[in-house]
Amino acid sequence: MAIVHRSSEQRSDVTGYAATQTAQLLAELSPNSDLAWLIERVSRTDLPWVVIPGAAIAAWEGRDPAGWEKVSEWLAGRGVTIVRI
Repeated sequence: MAIVHRSSEQRSDVTGYAATQTAQLLAELSPNSDLAWLIERVSRTDLPWVVIPGAAIAAWEGRDPAGWEKVSEWLAGRGVTIVRI
């Protein structure tokens, strides 16, 4: 297990702004993608961390590096730490 990035961002955020950012990101991603599913799951649970298999991260970096970068930045902006297993 490894932490890919630990966010130093504060998790307090204006709800409307966070929802707008999330909606914009989901609109940019393929609706049937695993990345969109990840965004929806993190939005619902509002946990300070998310566990992601290393194989999934490697696949996203290979298949959709721009999408993974956006999702990774979105997670960091929300103060969500990625725990890679």
